[in-house]
Amino acid sequence: MCWQGEREVTGRIKNIIISCLVITGCGLLLSLERIQEGRFSAYMPPDSLQIPLKDQSVMDVLVKLGEEKPLHYIPEQNPDSVRMGKEIVYFGELKDGSNSRISKYFVCTDCHNQVLETDDPADESPERVLEYSMEKEIPFLPGATFYSMYNKEHWYNGDYEKKYGDLVKPTRDTLYNAIQLCATECSQGRLMEPWEVRCIMHYYKSLELKVSDLVFTTSEINQLSFWVGKKNDKAIALIKSQYNQINEAHFGTSKIPKIEGYVPSFENGKYIYQAGCLHCHSPAKDITNFDLSMDILSFKFLTRKVDNYNHYSIPHITRYGTYAIVGRRQYMPMYTYENMSEEQLLDLLHFVETKANE
Repeated sequence: MCWQGEREVTGRIKNIIISCLVITGCGLLLSLERIQEGRFSAYMPPDSLQIPLKDQSVMDVLVKLGEEKPLHYIPEQNPDSVRMGKEIVYFGELKDGSNSRISKYFVCTDCHNQVLETDDPADESPERVLEYSMEKEIPFLPGATFYSMYNKEHWYNGDYEKKYGDLVKPTRDTLYNAIQLCATECSQGRLMEPWEVRCIMHYYKSLELKVSDLVFTTSEINQLSFWVGKKNDKAIALIKSQYNQINEAHFGTSKIPKIEGYVPSFENGKYIYQAGCLHCHSPAKDITNFDLSMDILSFKFLTRKVDNYNHYSIPHITRYGTYAIVGRRQYMPMYTYENMSEEQLLDLLHFVETKANE
């Protein structure tokens, strides 16, 4: 690695790093270019095969470094398959009507965002997600974002076994099976045809992590440049440390959290209510028959139920959700601790109670 001038970049670096992977007769080299603050050399050995990486997928970089391809690995996305997969995700069926709707009750976007929910894929904590969501006006949803779903290695982790039992076992290591479980159980729909799942997978690939999404320190960049071509296993481990391979899931209880010294945030609670609760419960959404709004009647209703162990108690409905039953297949998924912290639940309660008493 050649550096030009003084190393001006300190702390964590976003959207600067690897611009190309160089394959030479001696092995692999990294080259950096200046994208933001800091000066990096654009050194390239002559007569080398240059493979631009700034916007390449993380998975493809890992495979080039020797990582084993996962079962769902797709060498190249097919634009038509991506289009069809996106239509199924957004509308539950193809827009031309050539397939039947996957679910009569839900579409994927009811619970899942399609964009990064954090400015650092290595930190998907609910605090980081809420801060980033408020900045970018992203819905605050109970399901994991589809952006980077292709980069995960395990699905339906942790406490999801409590909800779905043995159904999660074939999904833990196989994305194909995880998609089918989501279609049949989470969305209360039908089993998808193989070609439909294939289109979803291609759409996921279009949302996979890019190298430019990752955030490295200057020290990590130095380590990476030293290891590539010499100790590729260490380079792979370092790259994979920059994003989460799994989405953990731990279920909560209906108890109102007690956190000594914590002062709830009205603004945080407001955003969770508007970008979370109203994402599904707004009458304009037609997702559920339980409508809420920003009027005082909604807030007073929720406040009256706050201490009761029933479907309308905010702590209970947030942590337990509801279950699909005969005659009412639409249900509410729960927010796990990983998707809404105890502090954020207190923020939500504080906002609702404050609005109810205005």
